[in-house]
Amino acid sequence: MVETNDRRRPGRATATPKPKPPMATFDDAAKTFGLGVLLRIPPELHEALSADARREVLAYLYEIDREVTVTELADYLAATGIEHDRDRAETALHHTHLPKLDALGAVRWNRDDGTVRLAR
Repeated sequence: MVETNDRRRPGRATATPKPKPPMATFDDAAKTFGLGVLLRIPPELHEALSADARREVLAYLYEIDREVTVTELADYLAATGIEHDRDRAETALHHTHLPKLDALGAVRWNRDDGTVRLAR
């Protein structure tokens, strides 16, 4: 069931935040991926993954495995505390996060109908 967390907008449903996994150390990442892979991450990928919101968007889309609206993503980011509120989250998605992820080819963002899906 979806919880309503936004008291300013009755009827707005937001996703329930999930606990974040523990932060991996550099050593954990090097063991998992190999140091050679980590050292050769393209700057564009590093830049795209440097923001918590973009990593959270990718993780969310990967987990739910379906197309979502930008509004749903904004609700999710606000519910997880990545952004302070839904309006701010939606603005950041439109102007910063989705353009970068779309240009990278990580997501497919349809600006006309306001939907986003993981690129596969």
